[in-house]
Amino acid sequence: ANTPYINRRERHEQRRINQGIRSGELTRREAYRLEGQQARIRTYERFAKADGHVSYRERRQLDRMLDRSSRNIYRQKHDGQDRLP
Repeated sequence: ANTPYINRRERHEQRRINQGIRSGELTRREAYRLEGQQARIRTYERFAKADGHVSYRERRQLDRMLDRSSRNIYRQKHDGQDRLP
């Protein structure tokens, strides 16, 4: 099961979280919650690949999960809560 598009999106989201941590836009709690969301996506992806094929429905579910994650990252980075220096 090959999912290059999904993998690319996951890497991009992870970079956005890391950048938010470095810049202080994300608090520790926000970063922890977003990392947990990414972990759940990776777990679902492993489950979807378990039979050697990612179905259309599984791919669509992964896409929706990543859309939700992206939206959450944006909201957390722009909510005005910053990590104290």
